Amino acid sequence: MSRACRLQARAGLLVVLGLLGPLALPPIPGGVGAERAGGLTWAGDGGSDGGSDGGSDGGSDGGSDGGSDGGDDGDDDGAGDYAESESEDDDDDLTPPPLAYAATDAGSGEFIPNELLALNPDRTALARALLQDGVELLESRSLRALNMQVVRLRLHGVDAQAVLAQLNAAQPQVFALHHLYSLAQSTHSLPTRPSPRMADPPLLAQAKAALGWPSAGQACGRNQVVGIVDTEVYTAHPVLQGARIQSQRQLSPNQSPVQDDHGTAIAALLVGQPGSGYPGMLPRARLLAAAPFYKLPSGHARADALGLAQSLDWLVSQGAQVIGMSLAGPRNAVLDAALERARARGVLVVAAAGNGGRAAAPAFPAAHPTVLAVTALTPQQQAYRRASQGEHIRFALPGADLPTVNRAGSLQQRSGTSYAVPFLVALASQSLHERLLGPEQWFNGQGMALQDLGSTGRDAVFGWGLPKLTPACR
Repeated sequence: MSRACRLQARAGLLVVLGLLGPLALPPIPGGVGAERAGGLTWAGDGGSDGGSDGGSDGGSDGGSDGGSDGGDDGDDDGAGDYAESESEDDDDDLTPPPLAYAATDAGSGEFIPNELLALNPDRTALARALLQDGVELLESRSLRALNMQVVRLRLHGVDAQAVLAQLNAAQPQVFALHHLYSLAQSTHSLPTRPSPRMADPPLLAQAKAALGWPSAGQACGRNQVVGIVDTEVYTAHPVLQGARIQSQRQLSPNQSPVQDDHGTAIAALLVGQPGSGYPGMLPRARLLAAAPFYKLPSGHARADALGLAQSLDWLVSQGAQVIGMSLAGPRNAVLDAALERARARGVLVVAAAGNGGRAAAPAFPAAHPTVLAVTALTPQQQAYRRASQGEHIRFALPGADLPTVNRAGSLQQRSGTSYAVPFLVALASQSLHERLLGPEQWFNGQGMALQDLGSTGRDAVFGWGLPKLTPACR
């Protein structure tokens, strides 16, 4: 049978199975497509972001992941940490196989080596992909709140980057590697301090005071909905008793959720309850917690691009007004589209700059122009030594040597740009609710009180500096 006949036959089969009908979605204005980049200003393309993109258009975008994935969570030792490749599956079984290992390439970042993603593929694009040797359909996900369709393809005995190059040569901006993302925290933490009952940690109070936050903020967060994309939140934690938290896993079959304190620590910084000894910034807010992180065979926690897109879709559908993403990794077309469409729905996304150090290329999602990138400060308002830098950085907030909660009921001083995220989420949400600031002011750094911490004006280390806000919180 000729190649054309094989293409026609497989496309016909997919139509019969009903797999192609919902896939041909029209792109929304500003969405992923040939015209997408024209409506946005990337770091390095001029405008308010300025500076260097760090390879947002191909080769060196993986460099951001090479720095951020190696340095973000402080425990990534490279491909040698991962187990052997996946076991063979029945060719007719479309159940996703367990993720056996992750591949890392200097030009592409960390990714799942036996998968590709397709964003809003039309019939021709998907049929062309399935015609390739060793490629089969894994699943199709409809992200309705973001008006996106994402298809996962499984690869058998073929190189993901080679297949991607062939597909992109025929139809660019549809297919992508399935990239992985890590938490933007350091594992170099100070020892835990036993604390049967927390007692308003002085460093936490100092961090709030540096922002101008009211000491009596029991009503902050009222009538607000904020979201986080993180590891699972331990809602039974004493400081979260009485908090309004709704959590949902965003995992694919055969992915095991990560047992990690990170999501709980971020949640406590946001909605820790008054009287618990660890009052959060927005104790009266409703918190939506999307949990896309799962455990690799190495034991490391990772989230994939589809999981992040699903998380954003769920959070937007549930009414989140501001979303925090304490994670970092490479640029990905599916994540790009999800971020753009969330912003088009009026949602503000805050993301950690990453912990790759000053030489690291910009990490995503923070480097995306629709995102507020935040870096971390020490209690002395110095730059966190491991923080990534770049012209995309917008603000600097507390995040180093910060007392955080863990499941054991103790406090642990931890550092990372991820811990600066909930502070900016709180400031943005409360300011929008009280109409003190609008989204454009957060994006251009205008109309707000700022403490300039570096070179005069915006710089690559601190952005515009430390924002100051004293809301009424009624």
